[in-house]
Amino acid sequence: MNMEVVSRLHAIDLDDLDQVKLMERTDQKFLVPRKKLAETLVAIEKQYYVLEINKERVFRYQTHYFDTDDDRLYTSHHNGKLNRYKVRKRTYLDTQTSFFEIKFKNNKRKTFKRRIKSGEDQTTLNAREREFVLQNSPIDPDNLHAKSMNLFRRITLTDKEFTERCTIDIDLQFKSKHQTTLLDELAIIEIKRDRNNHSSALNHYLNQNRISPTGFSKYCIGRALGEENLKRNAFKPKIRLLNKLTD
Repeated sequence: MNMEVVSRLHAIDLDDLDQVKLMERTDQKFLVPRKKLAETLVAIEKQYYVLEINKERVFRYQTHYFDTDDDRLYTSHHNGKLNRYKVRKRTYLDTQTSFFEIKFKNNKRKTFKRRIKSGEDQTTLNAREREFVLQNSPIDPDNLHAKSMNLFRRITLTDKEFTERCTIDIDLQFKSKHQTTLLDELAIIEIKRDRNNHSSALNHYLNQNRISPTGFSKYCIGRALGEENLKRNAFKPKIRLLNKLTD
């Protein structure tokens, strides 16, 4: 995607973006071919601001995911279980800031995220992080281990009423055990908003162009693509869709 289109949007800073933290929210994800992303941004540029930090508008992320020895968190997602958890350490590479995060999706499909500043070691849990797991989940922190890592670049938008946050992830790279998988022809758009907010120019544009929301877990899909021994039947339609979009 030509990054010139990102420069056309009016910019905001982190203080402005803090108005739409949406730690309790509903969200929708859309898979878009990378080659169609520029026209999408042009279509909605007047309704959205873009996050800018130190004159940069596209930021690098690195995420390490944790799971149990028997891959309980992965399996819960694969089996469609609600009231499920995701545990990760995310580093914003451009600012070298890291957070330890626990995400919980309940049986009403509402997402809750809790996080604390993370220690320097991204593949193990320190005492404070272990206590955080005990306080915010039913998971035994002694049974959590780093299972996979991903890298991507992200553009962050908010609507001009500050009721909605949108992220666009590009240049995805998954590393699981000894395999690296690239999805550089794909863009993942996620629209995050308060459940009472029903208006979204970006959502409307995507629907008009017959791009439907679809569930997509970077953790689960990354592992399914890179580890043949994992159960993956439920993810095969998603993997076929990825192949179609990036063909």
